[in-house]
Amino acid sequence: MVIFNYYLQNFCDETGEFMRIYLSVTGVIVFIFLLAAFPLALDIASGNLSFHFDTAWKLVKDYFGGIISGDSFYYLEGKDRNQSFLKDVPGFFLTSFLYLITAAIISVCIGVLIAVWHSKSKQEWIKDIIGFLGMIPDFILVLILQLGVVFIYEATGERIARIATRGVGEHAILLPLITLSIVPAIYLIRTLGERTYDVLSEDYILTAKAKGLQKLYIFIQHVIRNVLPYLKADLHKVIAIMMSNIFIVEYLFNINGLSAFLFNVSYQFDLTVNILISLIVLYLLLYWGVRLFIACLERIFSHD
Repeated sequence: MVIFNYYLQNFCDETGEFMRIYLSVTGVIVFIFLLAAFPLALDIASGNLSFHFDTAWKLVKDYFGGIISGDSFYYLEGKDRNQSFLKDVPGFFLTSFLYLITAAIISVCIGVLIAVWHSKSKQEWIKDIIGFLGMIPDFILVLILQLGVVFIYEATGERIARIATRGVGEHAILLPLITLSIVPAIYLIRTLGERTYDVLSEDYILTAKAKGLQKLYIFIQHVIRNVLPYLKADLHKVIAIMMSNIFIVEYLFNINGLSAFLFNVSYQFDLTVNILISLIVLYLLLYWGVRLFIACLERIFSHD
């Protein structure tokens, strides 16, 4: 009976986990199709707003029918050019992913290091600077960076960064990475700074100080390694912040990422569905890529 109850409990746990994943995936798919169909199924007549579910259903049905024929993976560019989404998307996808994963790693490194250092600093002006930077909207930050580069170029004749991507061999790299990194880094500095302060008050930290261990050793071997779990807990929020910023960054810096499909092509249901699915895949790859980086940090800082 005990063995039976054990296997029954395991079966229920696995079934519950499977159902949770199944419902989550189903909910995301339904949301994608409703969101893509919303602009086309929405109608305003005589001052009344209505949503035509029959129109949305026809769009969804046509999309699934077009998967077999391949029509759902073509989009109209301009007036009469049919382009293959599957052929075009890898380059755009890779561009967005490289910018995001690089900025995410930079944000994590800056956020952890400054949060740990900031927790033991009593200088209030640091908090003021961090708070001020956190209030600047993304598009304003982009304009400030671009104008700053132009001013330095006019004053010194030195071009320290490209203000926009102009072609295949002239990519804007530095300014987009700065823009993508600042807001997540500030978020991590604030949240991890509070966690670091809590960790510093733990008994094992006080014991390490009483033993006369160096502060650097304590922070590396005890503080950082115990702050990283909090970083993993907040990772979804960090990735969400970066994903919301990528549209503004790619548009203002003229970067041919996934958002180029939205800004440079007329609205099409099939294309919108494919882009939203690509964004979810991008989110998952970015999340697990950063998780892998954090796992490497844990291995480094957990080494005694």
